[in-house]
Amino acid sequence: MPDEILSAGNAPLSVRFLRPAAGLSELVDAYYILDAWQAVSDHLLAGPGNVRFQLAGEWRLTVDGAHSPTPQESGLFGPTDRAAIFASTGRAIMLGAGLTPLGWATMFDAEAAGMANQVRTLGDFVGPADADGLYADLMAAPDDAGIAAVLDAWFIARDAARPPADPRIAVVHRELLEPHEDVASLAAAVEVSERTLHRLCDRAFGFTPKQLLRQKRFLRTLERVRGVLDQPLSGVIDDGYYDQAHFNRDFRQFMGMTPTEYFNSPREIMRRSAVLRRELNGLGLQGLHPARG
Repeated sequence: MPDEILSAGNAPLSVRFLRPAAGLSELVDAYYILDAWQAVSDHLLAGPGNVRFQLAGEWRLTVDGAHSPTPQESGLFGPTDRAAIFASTGRAIMLGAGLTPLGWATMFDAEAAGMANQVRTLGDFVGPADADGLYADLMAAPDDAGIAAVLDAWFIARDAARPPADPRIAVVHRELLEPHEDVASLAAAVEVSERTLHRLCDRAFGFTPKQLLRQKRFLRTLERVRGVLDQPLSGVIDDGYYDQAHFNRDFRQFMGMTPTEYFNSPREIMRRSAVLRRELNGLGLQGLHPARG
């Protein structure tokens, strides 16, 4: 059972975060519940994989202009390198568990690279009976603490039943959160060859080391910018950017819009989620959460 339940928001939605059991701290960074009383939408940002459950209503994803419903009950969402529009079609409840890269490699046989920017039903990876039983237990849980207890039990049991993942994945995770000039520098910090680094990234992160370095640079800057929107961007962008124009180009690639367009959008879900993520994990973006050990 979690030792914290954090919540934010009122109509038209609430966002609640729950801390997973301490034994899962390296594998799952947070549980979260989005409870919408009417149609809402927001931009999901690039980041690691998630397991998500539709507890009521329907949620839809729009990626690169293509609309699709999320799995009806339980879904495995692969790592992403671009923003997607996440929207409810009316009254809807979504439950999620954010996975660390080590968590992905521990819980699932699937290469993260093969699931990048993809969504599949959870039963495809854990078996239909296991996925159906988990969903039924979640639907029967009496409250948020009960939901967290069900998820804790499932993840702990799955962790215990599977071989351990390569511990170097956690080292890559930690180093990706630090500024590195290039892939060679990252590989040297992890103390592996560039070939091994690519293999570890394919297994647990979903993208090449070069792509991941760009993504983390962008997310570090986005995290800073979100807190100081009244200041010139030139004073807060990451040192890895040549100038603000360089950041703006990355912003359009990762988000599909300009910074002005994004920050002028409502962002009801992500604004509230960021506040709770900072309280729970210190930073407002899942892609920047630390690798605990």
